[in-house]
Amino acid sequence: MPSRIATIVVLVIGLVGSTLYAGDKKTVSFNQIGDISVRNIYLAPSLATADTCFVTDNQEITWRIDGWVIGLELYKSLMNPANNCPNPYPFTITAINMPMMFDAPTPITIAVDVEAVDNTTIPGCPVPGALLAVSSQWETQIPEAGMYNIWVPLDTPIIVNGPFFAGFYLGNVFDTAVHAAVLTDDFPVPCATYNIWDETIGWVDLGNNNIYNFPGRLAMETAGIPGGVSSPQLEILTPSDGDILYANQELWAWDNQVTNKIEYIMFEYSNGGSFMEIGRKFDGTSPLRDGVHSALIGTGFSLNWDFSSFSEGYYDLRVTLVDTSGSTQSQTINVYLEPTPPIATITSPGQGTAFCSPVDINMTSPDENLSIIEVQHRAVDMFVSLDISPFDQALVGDTDGDPEDGNYATNGEFGDYYSAPVAAAIAAKVWSDRGYPDLVRQGTAMMTSAEVAEKFAAVFNTQAFLGAYDEAVFAGLKQYSTARGGGFEFDLKRQPNYADLRTWVENDERVVMLGVGGNPGFWLIIDGFSAWQRTDSTYLVSVANPLTGTIESATWRDLTGYSEIKLSGVWHRADLMISMFATGWNVSRSMIGADLIGQDGWSVHWNPSGILDGTYHYLRSVGHDQDDHQGAYSVLVQHNCAAVYVPGDYDNDRVATMSDLFLLIEFITQAGPPPDGGAMRADCNCDNVVNIADIIYYMNYLYGTASPPCR
Repeated sequence: MPSRIATIVVLVIGLVGSTLYAGDKKTVSFNQIGDISVRNIYLAPSLATADTCFVTDNQEITWRIDGWVIGLELYKSLMNPANNCPNPYPFTITAINMPMMFDAPTPITIAVDVEAVDNTTIPGCPVPGALLAVSSQWETQIPEAGMYNIWVPLDTPIIVNGPFFAGFYLGNVFDTAVHAAVLTDDFPVPCATYNIWDETIGWVDLGNNNIYNFPGRLAMETAGIPGGVSSPQLEILTPSDGDILYANQELWAWDNQVTNKIEYIMFEYSNGGSFMEIGRKFDGTSPLRDGVHSALIGTGFSLNWDFSSFSEGYYDLRVTLVDTSGSTQSQTINVYLEPTPPIATITSPGQGTAFCSPVDINMTSPDENLSIIEVQHRAVDMFVSLDISPFDQALVGDTDGDPEDGNYATNGEFGDYYSAPVAAAIAAKVWSDRGYPDLVRQGTAMMTSAEVAEKFAAVFNTQAFLGAYDEAVFAGLKQYSTARGGGFEFDLKRQPNYADLRTWVENDERVVMLGVGGNPGFWLIIDGFSAWQRTDSTYLVSVANPLTGTIESATWRDLTGYSEIKLSGVWHRADLMISMFATGWNVSRSMIGADLIGQDGWSVHWNPSGILDGTYHYLRSVGHDQDDHQGAYSVLVQHNCAAVYVPGDYDNDRVATMSDLFLLIEFITQAGPPPDGGAMRADCNCDNVVNIADIIYYMNYLYGTASPPCR
């Protein structure tokens, strides 16, 4: 087989290093299938619509092939929609099925792909050609012995205009007791169905080979829509079914077919009665961040829902898409509304302000049944880095078989559009390094960064869109994670400021993708931060930039209502950040204290030791209510006594006078009350000892022979 076909297998399926050879498929037999019921396994909802057409070249399934299936192998079947569907082209492929039989329950790892037809390598015999699309990898369970249709969806439907090869990948090795078997009809045809399990052997024509010729064509089936995408497809992005929502929530949906046939999307709620309208969005303008052109400003079909005046409890949320023809489609999810969330806002010290220890951390919360507030601390590093390995988008999006040539759009390739897949691949690699390798694993093999990026490109439909819509990125990240076992949470924030960005990356240890506007609009990954606010009120942020394949130091500035980041001399608006966080990941913080009684106000006293002036700190409050709901709030503050107190002002009247001297004398000699702000403020000569020398120093200061007290 030609090397480029083997390369596709290496890149996409990960068969390199397989120890399965032809000898493993020696004891093969075929047995006739009797009258047996067939059960369906659907790995995603809404497989078929009214205009779905099912494509297959099989006649009645007749034979079961025993002893052939081992695992870690890929099957291919030639498909021609013109044989089954009227007006077939363009044909939108949505899902692929390969019927199988099993004699026992078994876990199964599966994926599907689509490849072009290569009619030139072997004249007169079509073979699998260039990869067109590949799905996420799914893990499911065959519940018991029997025959199954196993329907696997493409992450994003792909449009073809002629025959194609449908692929079905088995990503696990089967126990011999399971007797996993593929099926055929009774009409053997060469050059129609193929199998590959070893790179050296290459593609094996199941109808014409020197190992074992199948008695018929391999049973496979494709679902799709003839004539292209004829109707929009509604998908709710946020919230998700079963979510607990706090006070207000962004409602976000889209047409994942991007048909541009949407009149509006409407959002409604019900608490058991009739549905009431929340609002409807007519303008679905959404940025396409392609790394080449300017990105439009828009938030798609989204709106903010403020339900702070509602009663707490379960509600149905209905989303309805109305297209330009007047047709509608709706989806309903169930959510729990918490109008008064257990979020304890830290009022002092406030975000970005200074404090001087000891300090009372004061909080407020709207929750009427709050039971406890815990306050945690984490010191801020002046220099933060995730130690990201940058990755150049020019190494992916190849179409000519030479991934090293830059893959530029001007050459008919796709690398220029790949900032989102590359940023996502970098994020997956960070979490893999943190102990979550399933994100970058295919079967038992670990994928390269380029392979992971191509997986995300398929999920984001990057080649079809020539870039990535915000909706495709958010939906694709969740879909990719779910297909690999889940365990990750995804959150979003529009128009983030520096504190938002740094809190997510440093305090919460999330991995953050940032979608930027301007010219061009693209996606990048936040790597870390350098020091703090500079004299011109800007900040330094390091990023992994897919456009350059480097870690870059960028300038960040917070403006009124939005922020910008400067890259390569160009200011880009920070439109949207999306975070990826493993639910099992533990962030290390120290406990300051807790308040269990809020009648006199929520407050925790903190008297730390070893806190240096000029250092920065995160204070994080975690509220818990009696319904076992919880919410967190963080502020980033600086320990700076000079900014909090007037030097020598111990009674907090904002001036240093004789009354402060009397307070100091009484405290040091007669155990009187300490200066406002704590006992160590009495160390006015800063020798780290509070004694009579401080009284003498203060007297000299008042009479003009000493500099102001240092605290």
